[in-house]
Amino acid sequence: MIQTQAPINNLYIGIMSGTSVDAIDIVAIRIEDNHFSFVGGVNFEFPNHLRTKILEITRQEKAQDSKIIAQLDSELGCEYANAVNQLLRTYKIKKEKVTAIGLHGQTIAHDPNAAIPRSVQIGDAKLVAQKTGIICVADFRSADINAGGQGAPLAPVFHSWLFRIPNKNRAVINIGGISNISILDENPLRGHDLGPGNILLDSWIQNHEKKKYDDKGLWARQGNTNQNLLDIFLEDDFFSIAPPKSTGSDYFNFNWIKSNLNIFKQNIEPQDVQSTLIELTARIISDYLETLTSISEAAICGGGSENEYLVERIIKLYKGKIYGTDDWGLKSEWVEASGFAYLAYLRLKNQNLDLSGVTGSTKKVRLGEIHNP
Repeated sequence: MIQTQAPINNLYIGIMSGTSVDAIDIVAIRIEDNHFSFVGGVNFEFPNHLRTKILEITRQEKAQDSKIIAQLDSELGCEYANAVNQLLRTYKIKKEKVTAIGLHGQTIAHDPNAAIPRSVQIGDAKLVAQKTGIICVADFRSADINAGGQGAPLAPVFHSWLFRIPNKNRAVINIGGISNISILDENPLRGHDLGPGNILLDSWIQNHEKKKYDDKGLWARQGNTNQNLLDIFLEDDFFSIAPPKSTGSDYFNFNWIKSNLNIFKQNIEPQDVQSTLIELTARIISDYLETLTSISEAAICGGGSENEYLVERIIKLYKGKIYGTDDWGLKSEWVEASGFAYLAYLRLKNQNLDLSGVTGSTKKVRLGEIHNP
């Protein structure tokens, strides 16, 4: 994909806060059909009280009370709007120059295989539109679920547009709270969730070291992988399900770790569990990459790309070539948020997408609901 200076009226903002609930990532990008240019990005930390509440309901530590969710929806909408306005000030962008905001929202439940399938994101998009004065496109997953799809992952749409190149078969691994893959070869677009990315690592260190995340994987380095425990982890049914498939923090969470440790029934040091969880994420990624014999190179993006120990283990286990998306033209920390800016661009073009090879949807879908200021 060519990165170039596009006309100012092709400016889009993307907002992403993932299952790790570590930060709000927000970017401004310029888009034309065959051109892309990155304007700027900012990371915002969640206020501690808001992060705590989100973690409680997303990890099912408390029942999902409708009144609490409604309150969080408004609070988070205000935070998103504040983040947009701060981005505009930082990069001296006039709101009138922004075509639209693409808002993923904060996932609090994802169960596309339930009797009544659902994927629920909070962060009031109407409020964001009102407080910023900019069109806000949100609720990207519902249309796909209504068409029989998983509603996730959606990142492959953007990965294909930005990173697909002629005569070279590629894969993109996004390691957020959940890991997913985009397969960019001669076939129609394919991709799916692979399983836990940072979600288990974050949950374990938060409970044992009271830290938000394992910086660069340093705590995991102090431990040793326990092969017996790893084998128990890998026996989870999710890993044997054929794609399309997706998952979330309401499945992979601290309780998932505890239930597997109950099966393990041995004393184990906390850092050894962390090391084993690193190996789990590295294995599910490298093992799947090894099945893609047509792929000549892969790139990693997302918050997990900052975990140096995790990346080292993936490189060690996978026989192919591993890059960062930085090497392919976009810093890994901005890929997800940029993807939702791109989805807003597609929605305003009223483009129908064939996601059958990604989510399993049975017909083309138009992703996102438009909210005017």
